[in-house]
Amino acid sequence: MRKDKPPSTRRERLQERSRQRRESQKQELRQAILDAAGELFLAHGYTGFSLRQVAEHIGYAPGTIYLYFEDKDDLLFHVADEGFRRFSHAQQQAAAERTHDEPLKRIRALAEAYVDFGLENPAYYRLMFIERPDLMFRSHEPQARAWLSALDDYQEAFKTAAGAVLGESSDLLALSDLWWAALHGIVALANSMPFLYDPPRVKRMLNTALIRFFDQPR
Repeated sequence: MRKDKPPSTRRERLQERSRQRRESQKQELRQAILDAAGELFLAHGYTGFSLRQVAEHIGYAPGTIYLYFEDKDDLLFHVADEGFRRFSHAQQQAAAERTHDEPLKRIRALAEAYVDFGLENPAYYRLMFIERPDLMFRSHEPQARAWLSALDDYQEAFKTAAGAVLGESSDLLALSDLWWAALHGIVALANSMPFLYDPPRVKRMLNTALIRFFDQPR
């Protein structure tokens, strides 16, 4: 017969609450480091970014950063990793909400989710797709394979919808690569020159791309 675990003592309960509080504080500090790193990376780029800047930004000694991350590249990898998780979630949500829609509407939903993510998360996007992604992949190759999986999922969803519009005989892989290049160009332009590429202009570019790619009226 299984014996029930005896009820915890008051001291044990206090110790457990203290442990949970410390763990929560550690997670909050780790997230503060990641948030500060993303902000500073966006401001200074890879070359100008340093762990000392991050420590000063959050009001801690530089040695604190090393309690959570090995070095500059390790910290930036985890910033990018957080970005890919958010990117993947946004794409999955867009796909799920349009599962029963006609293919072109699914493509539009995926494209809008992609562009929205890039514009709302410029630091993540710059680190993921523009500045030194090769370094991130090399430094953490096993973990970075999940990034490729997120991109593969996006391309597969696109190819499925595009195949229904254009026919399976089309070169869907080349088309998905070209479509990705178009979306990437829209995000890169809007993030680097927001004074020219405001939201209405971005929307017009995306609408025109959909028309030109799929020869469909808006």
